[in-house]
Amino acid sequence: MTIHLLSADHRYQSLDEVARLSRVDNLGPKLMRALPYLRGAVVVRTCNRLAILVDAPSRLASSGQSGSDAARAGSACPGSAVSGSGAAPAVADDVRAVLAHCAELPLEQVHLRHLAGHKAHLDLFATAAGLESMVVGEREIAGQLRRAFHAAWEEDTLSCDLGRALEHASRTSRLVATQTGLASSGRSVVAVGLDLATQALQDAKLRPLKEAQVVLVGTGAYAGATVTALRELGVTNVRVYSRSERAQLFAQGRGIGWVDEAGLGQALDAADLVVTCRGLGSPVLTREIVQRVKTPLVILDLALQRDVEAAVADLAGISYIDLLSVQRAVPQAHGEQVRAAREIVAREVEVFERSLGARSMDPVVRRLRDHVDEVVGEEISRLRPVDGCISADDATRALRHLAARLIHNPTVMARKAGESGQQDAYLEALQLVLGMDASPSDTLTVSNKERNVFTCAL
Repeated sequence: MTIHLLSADHRYQSLDEVARLSRVDNLGPKLMRALPYLRGAVVVRTCNRLAILVDAPSRLASSGQSGSDAARAGSACPGSAVSGSGAAPAVADDVRAVLAHCAELPLEQVHLRHLAGHKAHLDLFATAAGLESMVVGEREIAGQLRRAFHAAWEEDTLSCDLGRALEHASRTSRLVATQTGLASSGRSVVAVGLDLATQALQDAKLRPLKEAQVVLVGTGAYAGATVTALRELGVTNVRVYSRSERAQLFAQGRGIGWVDEAGLGQALDAADLVVTCRGLGSPVLTREIVQRVKTPLVILDLALQRDVEAAVADLAGISYIDLLSVQRAVPQAHGEQVRAAREIVAREVEVFERSLGARSMDPVVRRLRDHVDEVVGEEISRLRPVDGCISADDATRALRHLAARLIHNPTVMARKAGESGQQDAYLEALQLVLGMDASPSDTLTVSNKERNVFTCAL
C-alpha cells in the first residue's frame, strides 16, 4: 500500500487553472470505477486547492502498460512486478488521465503535483495544519478535510489507510493550533478578504463594516464561515441569497435574513457589501445584473470558480475583490511559529508511519493466529473427556503434544539454517519474533538422563 497525493493549488498554479481542474463532481467514485486497482480515493476541494489522495498497491503492472490499461484489459497485474517507486508514475499518469477526461480538458493542460509515501504524508499533515494554505495557519482547512473524509465515507471510497491518515492529520492540526500561536489571530482567507472589504468600504465612503448592509451569495460551508467571521466583526445586518432555494433554511439556522429571486435586485440596491462564495462554475452576478444596481458597491468574490462575471470589475462605482487580491494581501506568518508547527508535523508523521508499518503486518498476524487456532482445534478433537472431564495427565499430555507441534517447524528450520550457514539470520528472526536470545554459543546444561541417551546413541 502507498498513499499518493496529487494536487493543484495556489502554491504552484494560477487560481484559474485550479478552478478548471476543480469542476468535476463525484471525482472519487469516478476514479475508483476507472482505476479498479485503487483501494481508496479522497478528494479535497478548497477555495484555492484541489487535492486528490489515492491508496494504491505498492506494486503495479509493468508489462508496458499503466495500471488502468491492465485493469481495463481484465488482467490482474500481468508480467513482472515493479517496485513502489516504479509504480508511482503510473498511478499519477492514470489519475491525470481520468481527471482530464472528466474535466473535458486536453491531457497536456492537466498539471498535478505528485507526492507518494513519506512526502505525501508530510504534505497532507502540513496542509491539515494550515501550513500550506494561502493564509498560513488558517483553520478552515481542518473542516474541509473532515468534510472530504465524510464524503468519501458516504461514497464508499475511503480505505482504512486513507481514513487513518486523515484522522491523524486532523489530530496534528489540533496540536499545532494548541501548541503554537498560528491559529490564535483568527487568520483565514475570509478574514483577509473582509479586511480588504473594510478598506474598500472606507475608500468608497460607504458605511463602515459594522453598520454595513451585507448580501451573502451562497449557502455552503464557506458561506457559514463567512457568517461567523462577520459576526465576530460585529456585523449584524446580513441577508443570504441562493438559487438553490436553500437560503431560507440557511438563514433560519443562523439567525440572519434571506432573499429570494424576486427580491435580489432590491437587496443589491440596498447593500454596501456583497460577498459571494458559491463556486459552482457559472457567475451569479453578471454585468447585466450589476450595472442596474445602485453604486458605489463593494463585491468580495471568495469563489475559486468565480461567482462574478469578469466584466463587472470594469463597471463604474464597483470595487471588486477576488481571491487573487486576497492572495496578494496575505500577511507573512511568524517564522518561529511556522518552524514549531513543522516540527510537530514531522514528529506526528513519524508516529503515523510507525503505526502504518505495524498495521501492514496485520495479515501476517491473522495467518499466525489462524495457524495456531487450527493446531489447537486439532488437539482438542483428540481429547476424550470422561463424564465431561479431562484428567490432569491427559491435559498435560495434550499440552505437551501441542507444544511439540508448534515448535516442530521452527526446529526444522533451525537445523536447515545451521546446515546452510544462516545461523545469524535465524537467530535475528527468532529475537524479532519471540523476543528471546538463543545463541548457540551459550553453555547448555544437560541432564544425566539426556547425557545417557546421547551416549547410547553413540
